[in-house]
Amino acid sequence: MANPPQESNAAAPDELGQTIASLRREIEQILNEKQQSYASHQEQAAHLTGTILAMRQEMERMQADKQESIQQAVAAANQELNQMKSTVLAMRDKMEDMQFEKQRSLQQAAADAKDEIVHLRASIVGLREELERTSLQYKEEIQEIKRMAREEQKQLHEMISALREQLEKKNGR
Repeated sequence: MANPPQESNAAAPDELGQTIASLRREIEQILNEKQQSYASHQEQAAHLTGTILAMRQEMERMQADKQESIQQAVAAANQELNQMKSTVLAMRDKMEDMQFEKQRSLQQAAADAKDEIVHLRASIVGLREELERTSLQYKEEIQEIKRMAREEQKQLHEMISALREQLEKKNGR
């Protein structure tokens, strides 16, 4: 009887070795699956981290593009504003120049009119003096003509008287 227990003992270590080997295989398989699962999770985490980084970079690029667009719009608006300011200043300067030129023209016209008035007054005074001189000269000439006419008339009367006297002497009277 001692043999049978040996057989069961001998069979038992063989079975035990097989069970241990089987358990080892199962443990190795579970460890392999866990390592594969861990590697897969690591791979997914790396992929997700890469995706997050790519999305962050894209978001930062979009933010930078948005900032650049805003800065360009602000620069364009400032440039347009500066051009409008320059245009307004140029127009204001031109308007002031035009007002100054108008004022200068009015003053020049007034000065020219004043000079012309002075000139015309001087001409009037000169013409008046010439008219008075001419009038005086004309009166003197008329008086001279009247005087000469009186003298001629006097001479003619004297001649008539002398001829009458001669005629009367000749006719005997």
